[in-house]
Amino acid sequence: MAVQKQKAFVVSHYDTNVTEKENVTFLTDMPLRAINELKSSAETDIQVIGGGKFITSLIETSLLDEITLYIVPVMLGDGIKFIGKTFGSKWELTGHRIIDNQVACITYQFKGE
Repeated sequence: MAVQKQKAFVVSHYDTNVTEKENVTFLTDMPLRAINELKSSAETDIQVIGGGKFITSLIETSLLDEITLYIVPVMLGDGIKFIGKTFGSKWELTGHRIIDNQVACITYQFKGE
């Protein structure tokens, strides 16, 4: 029995050179609309991996139901913001664990605006 690969979608400004057999689709034009359509038609959960600006956009458009953060203790000087201003959105801590005694993994569930 053949194992079916999951379809991967990458939000990018550029359609990077990836072969068709890799099962990757680039969302370069109106990615939030594309994600909304994927979310509406998906039979299973959609996992999104991205940077702070992109995650902030998903929160602002109510497209994110849950967020899991992996916190790795690395000194970054003054540091940078991970997520932009998302005032008004409410989140509830639903899980936490420590990985290899070094990385904190925390999960929040979206509870509305």
